[in-house]
Amino acid sequence: MNFIKVLCHKILNKIKRTVVHLYHRIFPVPLSAEQLDFTKHNAAFWKRYFPANRVRKNSGYVLVADEKHLLTFFSIASFASIVAQAKKLNILFVSRFFRDDVKIRIFRSYPSSVSFLCLRGFRYFIMRILAVVMAAKTYRSIKTPQELLKFKVDGIRFGDVLYDAILAGRYTAKGGYATVDVIDRRLLYRLRQFYFIRFCIKDLIRRHDIQSSVLGHIVGLFGSVFSRYLLQHGIEVLHRVGSHQIVAKKYRTLQEIGVYTIKLEQKYFHMMMQGDSDTIVRLTDEYFDRRINCKVEHDCDASLAYSLQKKTITDKQSFCAEYNLDYTKPIVFVMLHSFNDFPHSHFSKPMIFQDYYHWFLRTFEIARTVESVNWVFKEHPTARYYPLKDVNLNTMFEQVNSHHICFLNGEANFNSRSIQYLAKAIITCIGTAGLEHAMLGIPCVLAGESPYSGFGFTIEPQDAQAYEAHLRNIDQLPALNRDQIKAAKVFAYFYLYLYHDGVNYSFCPYFDFSKIKDWKSEYNDQLWKSATEQFRNEQHVQKMVSLAQEISRFVLDDSWTQYFDMRQLKARSLL
Repeated sequence: MNFIKVLCHKILNKIKRTVVHLYHRIFPVPLSAEQLDFTKHNAAFWKRYFPANRVRKNSGYVLVADEKHLLTFFSIASFASIVAQAKKLNILFVSRFFRDDVKIRIFRSYPSSVSFLCLRGFRYFIMRILAVVMAAKTYRSIKTPQELLKFKVDGIRFGDVLYDAILAGRYTAKGGYATVDVIDRRLLYRLRQFYFIRFCIKDLIRRHDIQSSVLGHIVGLFGSVFSRYLLQHGIEVLHRVGSHQIVAKKYRTLQEIGVYTIKLEQKYFHMMMQGDSDTIVRLTDEYFDRRINCKVEHDCDASLAYSLQKKTITDKQSFCAEYNLDYTKPIVFVMLHSFNDFPHSHFSKPMIFQDYYHWFLRTFEIARTVESVNWVFKEHPTARYYPLKDVNLNTMFEQVNSHHICFLNGEANFNSRSIQYLAKAIITCIGTAGLEHAMLGIPCVLAGESPYSGFGFTIEPQDAQAYEAHLRNIDQLPALNRDQIKAAKVFAYFYLYLYHDGVNYSFCPYFDFSKIKDWKSEYNDQLWKSATEQFRNEQHVQKMVSLAQEISRFVLDDSWTQYFDMRQLKARSLL
């Protein structure tokens, strides 16, 4: 009976959305005053500063994938326009949502000729039917999570993508999953989505002369399937991350999938190390002091972890007394992850363990038997944004009777600034805490590839046995040496300061993470107003022009494969 109710509810919702969509096709939603004002100023900007870059209508295309989040769409629109103008291509704007005439009219205020394609309608209805058939066939052939992770189609691996899609949950707001222990109908649902997206991108590649592409995501089903098939056909993928900040990466081959977009390329790292690295170290120290004192505005993780509302503990004895630990033992912090936050899709190197949850379980099992150390398991500060249906860490740790283990959940009255005074070592997979505390000389053991692995200041076991050996001898780990600390600070200058705390994409107004994560309709007009105000500020306009010119050079230079804001480095002769 409940199943029938749920089914009827879904059918009625789809009918309602379809009727609303058809009504708006006949009677388009008028642009608001704020949107009209933005389109007028936006069109004038491009006409004034880039008038010569006209594109022939029979030119090829830059494929641009629509984004559900308005701020991401807004950032992608300007970036894609710069790419199209530089390459003298038209834009093929592809949306998997119902046709949004408001977005289309706004996009038309940008300079390139734009063709719009919505992945709905009769042509794509047939593809949905075919996807159901293919999904059912594949579903019967996959028996275990391990088989799922090895799943390939057309010679391309997609098991990682499907696994992470299951973890994310069907509707993120209702919660995802910590792990995939059994193959069930969750996979069938994701397979239907996968095969439909696969049919769509193959059809687009066949019917259109796509010469480049701009994607806001290359993880998740849509972004992963699009990017991997584009690369298989030799089509460049430009992945742009951030809203008011920007890092972009060029991908040209399938082998490059898993090269993390915001992992600093080794050539830049070595240039920074060989340049005026002492200045970089000083700037990083100054930034880190602001970070741990909650004086940075643009990093949600930092504002939650180092909240001034939470208690800082500076002596080990007080901490151990408060949490019933033996203060004569060293303290190791295990920095947990949001279990459903795409553990496989970001990196090419496979994790040592099946997923973040299995890593946690194995680490916990080892910790229970290593009583010479106090083990502090700390929940990720943004865990509230990644709710789970299948695991409750508070309940799990309530059953723990080991006097050398404690758990700090995301709401605990504990400021992460305390860790520098308490920790012997950090254990994590990709957590920023490993980088932050490496800058202070505290060693970090990684259980997988991370944005900061491979730079010489982390311990990186290659398998589960080596990982366990490191944990069983964790109390013998030496502090990092001077060169390792320097390397950590140089990397942190890029990763924390230039990217995470940067406000360097002049085309996009700044919104803090809490607004970005919980975007409300009232923020829409605020976005258009702020963006329009930027056009009225001539100094800001010149920043936009300069940025567009620099991105154009990046787009056209084949040897330039990672873009980030280097202007500060160049201005100070640091690069």
